[in-house]
Formats: sequence, C-alpha cells, structure tokens
Amino acid sequence: MKRIYRIVFSALLLLLIFQPLYGAQPGEMKRVLILYSEDKTHPAHLMIDQGIEEAFRSKPGFDVQLYSEYLDVSRFGDPLHEQAMADFLRRKYSGIEFRVIITVYPYALDFLLAHRLALFPGVPVIAAVIGKSHAEKLERSGARSFVTGTILANPVTDVMDSALHLKPETKRIALVGGTAPNDVYMEQGFRQGFGAYAGRIGLIDLTKLSMEETLSRVGSLLPDTLVIYTSLLKDKTGKIYVPRESLQLVAKASKAPVFSFAETFLGFGIVGGRLVSFREHGREAAALALRVMGDESPASIPFGGEQAYVSTYDWRELKRWGISEKALPPGSTVKFKSLSIWEQYWWVILSSLSFMVIETVLIMGLFVNFHKRKRAEIEARQRQNELAHVTRVAAMGELTSSLAHELNQPLAAIRNYANAAQRFLSQSEPNLTKAREALEGIIRDDRRAAEVISGVRGLLKKEEPHYGPVDLNEVLQESLSFIRSDSVLEGLSIETELARDLPRVSGDRVQLQQVLLNLILNAVDAMDKPKPDLRKLVMKTENEQDGRVKVSVRDFGSGIDEMQREKLFELFHTTKPGGMGLGLAICARIIHAHRGSIRGENNPGGGATFSFTLPTTDNE
Repeated sequence: MKRIYRIVFSALLLLLIFQPLYGAQPGEMKRVLILYSEDKTHPAHLMIDQGIEEAFRSKPGFDVQLYSEYLDVSRFGDPLHEQAMADFLRRKYSGIEFRVIITVYPYALDFLLAHRLALFPGVPVIAAVIGKSHAEKLERSGARSFVTGTILANPVTDVMDSALHLKPETKRIALVGGTAPNDVYMEQGFRQGFGAYAGRIGLIDLTKLSMEETLSRVGSLLPDTLVIYTSLLKDKTGKIYVPRESLQLVAKASKAPVFSFAETFLGFGIVGGRLVSFREHGREAAALALRVMGDESPASIPFGGEQAYVSTYDWRELKRWGISEKALPPGSTVKFKSLSIWEQYWWVILSSLSFMVIETVLIMGLFVNFHKRKRAEIEARQRQNELAHVTRVAAMGELTSSLAHELNQPLAAIRNYANAAQRFLSQSEPNLTKAREALEGIIRDDRRAAEVISGVRGLLKKEEPHYGPVDLNEVLQESLSFIRSDSVLEGLSIETELARDLPRVSGDRVQLQQVLLNLILNAVDAMDKPKPDLRKLVMKTENEQDGRVKVSVRDFGSGIDEMQREKLFELFHTTKPGGMGLGLAICARIIHAHRGSIRGENNPGGGATFSFTLPTTDNE
C-alpha cells in the first residue's frame, strides 16, 4: 500500500512540475496589420503603437506578429497616391493571410473600406480613433458587420470645460488649425461642438492660415482670450509641419493660454486638461483585436474609447499664466514641475545634516574627552609632584648625617673664628688685622651654612615645577655637595668627567637635583659589599650628536638583574628590602616631563650605569 502511495505522489509531483510547460505552449501564429493614416513619426501613432504592443505582450498565449504600414495622407493625399498605395500593399502582402487589421484615424479606415475586397477580403477590422459620425456611417453602410473599434468622442466639451474652469473670465476663443485632411477633420469636430458655447463665447477663426499669419494673430490676442489648438500638419502655403512643432511655435507667440485635446501635445505649449490618451486607445484597440481573434464577431463587440482620457497639466504653463494648482480638478496629474532644492536633493541634504549632527556629536565628545584628559593630566602631574616631594623628603632622611656634617663644618669653623677674634681683641694691643680676618672667615662659613640650608629647603619645599635654563654641570656638583659626609661616602671615591661648554637645558633645577641624588644613592646602595678597590662612582656629562645632553652615573656594584630590567622604572617595583619602589619611577616621570629619556644598563666590566638625556635650549 505504501508503495502505491509513493507512485501516486510521484505522478502528482511530476504533473505539477510539467503542467506550466504545457500551459505555456504557444498557439497558432496570428498576423495583424496596423494601417496608420499619417507618417511613422506622427506622435499619436507612436503612442498608439506603444499601447497596442503593451496589450499584445500582456497575453502570452497569443503568438501575434505585427505588420505596420503608413499612408502619410498629409503629404500624399491625392487619388493617384491612394491607388499607388493600394497596388503596393496588394503586391507586398500577396499570399500573406491576416487575422485582423487595425486602422488608425478615419482616413486609414476609409482607405481600407475602399480597397478591402481587392486587398484583404473577409478580414475583420478594428477602427481606432474614429469619430462618432464614422461609427454611424458604418452602421448605415453595413460595414459594421466586420468592423468595431474605439471612438474619439467630440473633445470640444472636455477642452472647453477644462479651459473655462481655469479661466472663467474668458470671452473669446481663437481656433487654430491647418489644411491637411486630419486638420480639417479635427476642425470640423470642434466647430460642431462649439455651438453649445456660441451664445456666450465669441469665436476667432485662425484656421487655414499660413504659419506667419497664425503667429502674428495669436501674438495680438487680448487677455480675455483662450487659444484652442486642433491640429496643424499643413498650412495654407502647403508647408508641412509636425503637429507638436507647430504647436510650440503657436504657444511661444501666443498672448493667451493654449489648450488642446491630446495628451501627445502636453509639454509642447498647452496648459492641459482632460486629454485624449492615444496609448489607451491603442490598448483598447488591441484588446478588441484579441477578442476577434478569439472568434468573437466584430458586430457583437461595442465600440470603446470612452475611458481613454487622462486629466493632466503642464506645471510650466500653469506658472506662466498664473493658474494655481488648487484650481485643478481633484485627481489631476501635474507634470514637468520644477522641483525645489529640497525635492531634488532631499537625500543629499538629509545625509549632509546627519553627517553634520554626527560630526558635531563626535566633536563635542572629543572636546569632553579632551577636557577630561587635560584634567586627568593635571591631576596626574599633581600626584607626581606630591610623589616627587615624598621621595625628596625620604632622600633627605637618608642624608641626615651628611647634612649634619655639612652644617657642622661651617658652624665649627664659625665658633673657632669667633674664639680667635675674641683672643685677638682681648690682647693688651688688639691685633685688628687678625681679628678682621677671623670675622671674614665667620662671614664666609656663615654663607656656606646658609647655602646648605637653602639647598635643603629647596628640596623639601612643595611647589609647582619652575622651568628655566639649567647648567647640568652645576646641578651635578650641587647634588654631590649633599653627600660629602663620611657616613654616606665612607670608603667611596667619586670621579667626575664634566664636559666643557656644556649647553644649557630647560628644566626645573630642584627636580633634576632629585633625579641625580636618587641615582647617586641607588649607586651607593648597589656597592654595599664590593671589593674596597671597586667602591667608586664615575659621574659624567657629555654632548650628544643629536643636540642633546647626556648625564650618566656609573657604579661598580652587583649590576642589574636581567629578570628585573624591564620593571626598573615601574611604580612600587623595588629590589631593596625596605624600598618603596618610588625613586626610579619618579625619576622616569621627571625626565619624561622634561622631554628626555632615561635608561639603565649593565657595564661590560661589572656594575651598572644609569643615564638620562635632555634636549638643549637650542633644540626647544
């Protein structure tokens, strides 16, 4: 049973898959001849041709092959040309069977009715865009049995109503038309329909004139006049025009708004209105042809064309004649409208505004971040200065014995000088010369003691850095003066190699003293248990080739542990048992704040060298 179900399911599936292929099989090819009254470039013919092709393409089940012929009646409308065209078509299509013939405009229908039996006997006809009078004529002649089509109702009512709705103050209508058969046919239709308005609107006849006369007359019309353009294929002199080109000439010269009946004229000078759509006429004609090819009798198919209209206006002409869009009938379409800057480039404007908003937000964010960063940098500098002050105080604590020694020496000398001066003055004959020398010694050693105290106060004082020109040779010597006591430098020899004419650097003197003191004390600590002959420091200043000054402190101690080398200048990293891990980190921050660099490295012969470089004032 399951096997039967599978077979049935597979068969249904195959049927569903291949069914569209069978449904899409084309039927018998059916040929359709389209007979146009005018030449191939006639605008209405082009629109009708588009409508016909669109309608046939919408019915893929019909395999339709189209043939088109153009009688060009406006240029060649004499009987000899008509007979020549009939002979040409008979020879050209001999042996070809047409299923339907579509004629466009009344002349093509009249031509076919006159020669149908000789050319295409028995072929049904779709007459597109004919007047109501032609449809009635078909009924009377019996041709209605094989003819149906689309009727172009008298457009006068639509044109007049549209024009008077927009210009109710109108008192006169100027009718413009030519001399070609289609010109005359359209003019007659307008004259017939104008009868309903004859009592209240005057008629100015500008038909069958030369183009020069027509342009001159429309150029002198009064403001209460409207121009109705019918068709102008040929003027009085026999000169041929394309209807839309002649309309452009008329509209440009006219002192009054121009109206007409056809959508093909929109954009060439007419204001607009309820206009005939030739494309819709083409679609309806093709739809009627499809019904006939489906074996319906033309006699049973009523004429169409009643809905082949569009309500559309030219924005440029509305602006030219001061007509408000609010006055247009509801549902109307306005074409050729000049778009505003916003309408043309709204997406560019929105994109630009969005970009500007995003950019503004980003700039504000960057400004806020920059402000926060500056504040953080200020706070960091404050913390750094505080740490530097702490380390200076700590260093001074380590140097108390040295400082006491530095002060004891001048104080002891002062006491000795004072005793000597007292002895020299207490003699029976005071020795004023010796007393004066003793007093000068007191003054000299007092100045020395004051310098020591001033230096200590500078190191201990907490204040903002003060940058100025600094001689590093002097800073190095001042730093050494703090550690001259035997308790600090016991058994230690100091060698200095100071470069001559050393350029000055821009920096804070106290902070640079702190760096040197820290490096010297670290070097002393590194040599706590070396051999006596190696307990020495080598301090050196030198010029670098890149315009910088280098200061180095070399010891002969145990050197730098390679495992700790990368962390030498990190905060709270120390190799001393009681160290805080601040000294070298503060040194590094001070040197970096001075736009310099600091490093530590082992010496090939043992010990280590710590050095820093600073830019000179010439390189600022």
